[in-house]
Amino acid sequence: MRILLIFLFCIFNKLIILDASEFEILETPAVKNTLAPNLCAFGDQFALSWIERNKDGAAKLQMARWNGFAFDKKKLIAQSKEMFANWADVPSLVEAPSGDLYAHWLNQIGTDNYAYGVRIERSFDRGKTWKSLGWLHNDTSATEHGFVSLLPEDKHVRAFWLDGRMMSKPKGKMMLRSAILEGDQIKEEIVLDDDVCTCCPTSAIQLIRGPIVVYRDRSPQEIRDISFVLGKDGKWSKPTALQVDNWLMPGCPVNGASIATTGNLVAVSRFTVINNKAHVILRLFKEGRNKSGKDIVLDKNAPIGRSTTVCTEDSIYTVWIGFDKKRSVLRMAEVSLAGEIKRNMILTPIDENRSSGIPRAIFINDSLWVSWTDLNQIKLGRLKTDIEISG
Repeated sequence: MRILLIFLFCIFNKLIILDASEFEILETPAVKNTLAPNLCAFGDQFALSWIERNKDGAAKLQMARWNGFAFDKKKLIAQSKEMFANWADVPSLVEAPSGDLYAHWLNQIGTDNYAYGVRIERSFDRGKTWKSLGWLHNDTSATEHGFVSLLPEDKHVRAFWLDGRMMSKPKGKMMLRSAILEGDQIKEEIVLDDDVCTCCPTSAIQLIRGPIVVYRDRSPQEIRDISFVLGKDGKWSKPTALQVDNWLMPGCPVNGASIATTGNLVAVSRFTVINNKAHVILRLFKEGRNKSGKDIVLDKNAPIGRSTTVCTEDSIYTVWIGFDKKRSVLRMAEVSLAGEIKRNMILTPIDENRSSGIPRAIFINDSLWVSWTDLNQIKLGRLKTDIEISG
């Protein structure tokens, strides 16, 4: 019996070591003093974007494409001495149905710390050169505009963002707004929700019926649960709660939801507090049937959250910041389409503070790619999911 226990102990420890070693951290073209990494898929390739801060106070939004073996030379998207470089409000890239690329970044509008707006860039040549299209929004008040999600839709790109133009008034609220990017035009700006949480990231995907955006809502009683709005045939649904958590929170937690889809299955990960206990929860539901969905608790060990979720044909992957005993770590859970947790594992240690930023993930070529920030430099890791790993 003692020999058997020793054998099992050795096997168990070997499996734990394999868990850690399978998450490979790769070199990127990013230098020191970088932050706000993001990932964008282009077919079977992807691009990494990030912000570089210079000693003279200027900042640059850079990108580099992964060619399957390494990163190509980095390309400059935009630069400005007034660029708003922030750990939570992250620039992004998206490929339009035309093959053009669009990017968004943030620039100061006024002298207040959080007076900034969203600038849009367009590339006709896969990111080699970029043309500025100006402000995303038709308002340039010295208020907060950000937390953008860009989404390919029909023959154009749709943008969602948080817009604080009404907050310059005594009782003004943060809004969720949307507009269309088509060619060099930014048009059809509309309000989707006129009272939302002020600084939680949004997330959007294209469903069979139309676009959907998830965001942290805000009630007059300061309940800050996750809501969604659906678009169909040019019309928009009223804001609807994803799930009633009744999280009473007097201020913004800077912790949004993440949405992904495969077939007609929708997956939304969220950080929330239920009965005074923090949770990271994955909700699965069939398109158009959120009320009959299923909640899967991924972490109730006082997680920090900042989750990101992606789907494949047979699994859902969610990455978030949690804890292993007293050590903060980047965690990953793989969940089956039926809602069964296949594995829940540690990817790498990570700083629990804001300096680690907002993790982002994509799935390309049988690998889960994850970006984050560590020690004032962006990081990129890869987990090859075609290898069986015990968790």
